[in-house]
Amino acid sequence: MGDPMFPTTLRATVFALIGLAATTLQADDKPAVYPACPEQPVQVGKEDYQPSSLALHDLTEVYINIDDVISSAKPKNVKLQKDLKEAVIKRLKTAGIQLLSKEALEKAAGQPEMSMFPSFPKHLGPFKAGEPRIEYNAQCCTAGIWTSFTQGAATLRDPALHHKLGTWGEGHNTTDCSDVGKWLSEVVLKTVDDFIVAKQKADVDYQAWQKKQGKPEAKTAEKTAAKPEPTAEAKPAESAPEATAKPVEIRDPVDTQKLECDTAILLYAEIFPTASATISRAKSGILGKVADNMKACPQYRYRVETHSDQRDSDEANDVLSARRAVAIRNYLVEHGVNEEQFDLRFYGERKPLVEGDTEEAWAANRRVMITPLKPK
Repeated sequence: MGDPMFPTTLRATVFALIGLAATTLQADDKPAVYPACPEQPVQVGKEDYQPSSLALHDLTEVYINIDDVISSAKPKNVKLQKDLKEAVIKRLKTAGIQLLSKEALEKAAGQPEMSMFPSFPKHLGPFKAGEPRIEYNAQCCTAGIWTSFTQGAATLRDPALHHKLGTWGEGHNTTDCSDVGKWLSEVVLKTVDDFIVAKQKADVDYQAWQKKQGKPEAKTAEKTAAKPEPTAEAKPAESAPEATAKPVEIRDPVDTQKLECDTAILLYAEIFPTASATISRAKSGILGKVADNMKACPQYRYRVETHSDQRDSDEANDVLSARRAVAIRNYLVEHGVNEEQFDLRFYGERKPLVEGDTEEAWAANRRVMITPLKPK
């Protein structure tokens, strides 16, 4: 399965007019407006361009053409996951993002829109009357999907000129056409998960950029809300609570028999294959036992940390660690754990347990840590 990444930096002279910072409708129903341009003019040659992915920061709503994806599969008799749309909504909601309707998109600041374009094997048709049918050939069969995310932007040379700018995207393809519906359903959900990870990384990178500029920390919707809705959003952290006792190392399902409500857990069970954010089916039972333990301890909250070894770049390890955090969150929620009962942290390679470039060191540092917090 391919996973080409969208270019990280766009050379076009644009700056994002993201609706996330736009003011809301006032009591007198005045139209919402975008933030004003900086009073200090931008000097040519001093634009301080940032990666386009940074424009995802503070995103709280998005339109996804998931209905089009579902309807495009029907004429080809491709059976997608029955609750695919509901699963997408659930994933977005858990990350604090609302799925917009087409009508709501038109009124959303910046019109944040994710477009998915699936391509199906030719032998699935549909075929017009009299048109020769294409026989299935397992040796020559491909399916794929490309996704792009666009939102409102303006041109520096002419700020009055508004347009839609692509700030994120990815593609997937397969040559295994044995079950296109299953593959496409899984890839749609993976794409949504990857988008959430990119948004969460943008939140962190944006704050770092603001700090570098000497600007006060930006107020996000979550921070300014009167009663913020708690989410289990993954984010890196500089510190974490220390376990009150030595963590229980879990490498096999039998190790989960030692779990208590206040047990700190160190997962060394290869929950994820190397360089993957997909939970191993062979090891998922261990995570299921962890979920059962959490549900049996509703008076406790837990912090779930994902760590990687140091065999790749810092950025790649951060992304992989964040994707794994999202996968664990989805698994726990799908297995009945209240999302308010835990939060997530991804550390990448920043907190190694063992120094060194050996198989032993890598194995020790590639881990998932679950720490009990104070009872609720």
